[in-house]
Amino acid sequence: MAKTKISVTIDESVVKRLDRLAGGESRSEIVERALKRWLVDSSRKRNEDAIAAYYADRSEEDRREDEEWAAVSARHLESTWK
Repeated sequence: MAKTKISVTIDESVVKRLDRLAGGESRSEIVERALKRWLVDSSRKRNEDAIAAYYADRSEEDRREDEEWAAVSARHLESTWK
């Protein structure tokens, strides 16, 4: 994978802690791993927010229909587990 060099300014105390805990990893590796985790977490949060907004905006009719489907599914599962 191609890499792009960037420059960031970080508080000196953070850099000192980073260097102390690096365990042989380069600063670049640590920052890249942290950014990847942040990207995944941000994407997950956006998805969770979108799902929450979808369910919050459903009409009463949609909610009733969902409850009916859930009941049908539960009955079907009960019959297959016996």
